[in-house]
Amino acid sequence: MSYDPNQQQQYSQQPPPYGQQQQYSQQPPPYGQQPYAQQPYGQQQGQPMYGQGLQYVGVGMRFLAILIDGIIIGVVSGLLSFIFRNTPGLYGGLTGILVLAYYIVMEATQGATLGKMALGLRVTKMDGSPISWSESVIRNLLRIIDGLFFYLVGAILVWTSPLKQRLGDRVANTIVIRKRS
Repeated sequence: MSYDPNQQQQYSQQPPPYGQQQQYSQQPPPYGQQPYAQQPYGQQQGQPMYGQGLQYVGVGMRFLAILIDGIIIGVVSGLLSFIFRNTPGLYGGLTGILVLAYYIVMEATQGATLGKMALGLRVTKMDGSPISWSESVIRNLLRIIDGLFFYLVGAILVWTSPLKQRLGDRVANTIVIRKRS
C-alpha cells in the first residue's frame, strides 16, 4: 500500500485556505441548547420560558388581597365563635382548618381567593397555566412560614425574587399575576 496525501484529504476535513470561510453543514447545537430555529420568540438563550407578557404581582397588591381575605375569614370566624362559644378548643381547631382549606380550595379550583379575584389577580404555574391541587397545597402549607412576623418573611422573599415569588411559590413553582384584560 502506498501513501497518497490527496486520498487522505478526502476522508478528513482540512481547514480552509487563509482568507476563506469554512462552510458549515447542519451541526447539533452545544449541549443543553436548542437549535436557533426552535427558540421561542423573545426568549433569551439559556433563559427558562415563563408565560409571555405576564405581569408579576408585588407585595402591595398581595397585601391588599390578604386584607380582603382576612376580613372575609374574620366574619366567618366571628360566626363560628358565636356558634362554638362553649367549646373554645373546637372553635380554634375548626377555624385553623377552615382558613387553610379556604386558601387551598379557592386557589386549586378558581385560581384565586376572593381577595385576589376582587383585585384581578390569579395564581398560575410558571408558564401561566392553571395550578393543580398539589401546587395549591404546597404553596399554602408554606404560607405558615411566609406569614412569620406579619408576612415579613414572605415580603422579603417577594422583594428579592425577579418573579416576585414567596417561599410557597418558589417551592410549588407558581407565580401570582395580574389577569390579562
